[in-house]
Amino acid sequence: MTRYRFAPLVASAALALALGACSSDEPATPTATSPDAPVLQPGVPGEPNTSLSGTSAVATPKVTHNDADVTFLQDMIVHHAQAVVMGDLVKGRLTDQQVRGIASRIRDEQKPEMKAMSSTLKSWGEKVPIEATNPTLGSRAGHSQHAQMPGMATQKQLDELARAKGADVDRLYLDLMTKHHQGALTMCTTLGDKGSDERTSELGDDINVTQSKQIDQMKAMRKRL
Repeated sequence: MTRYRFAPLVASAALALALGACSSDEPATPTATSPDAPVLQPGVPGEPNTSLSGTSAVATPKVTHNDADVTFLQDMIVHHAQAVVMGDLVKGRLTDQQVRGIASRIRDEQKPEMKAMSSTLKSWGEKVPIEATNPTLGSRAGHSQHAQMPGMATQKQLDELARAKGADVDRLYLDLMTKHHQGALTMCTTLGDKGSDERTSELGDDINVTQSKQIDQMKAMRKRL
């Protein structure tokens, strides 16, 4: 079985996203011990230093995320949920050892990422998609709503995957998941162009790296099969 060495990238990014969500409810630590404690601000060359106190000496919290970050997390939860659904559909039915390995890894990686993204959305006061807690129900109930999302399989394709037999299960899974991953890369590119939150950007970058490598691996498996 092929060994995959890149899973810690996304796992660490998901952890950082979750930790960032947990810490977002806590007040920002000021640069001064109290509003009355003076802070010395160095002056430019030739000018004296300035002593700051009160609110001038305290760092001002600022919003770090925007609508593009929210949309990415919400949509990626839905996207990941369908990958989990496909993994569930083929579990115990795949005939090739390498295909079984990557299918299991994808399914196991994306569940904690969904949890981390949900935590971030909650910390921002944003809506968390139903797919975060019930991938199968969400996929069936809201499939038409997300049909235009890049890489998403149609209900007809999911039904075909459920009915497939033998090596056809492996081939169809690889075809659908390769397209699914390619759609995720498109979403990560959009986030890179429009997002503003650093932790979300890091998660998008790591998803891009991980799924790009998985695409190459699945293409090699598909060619062999």
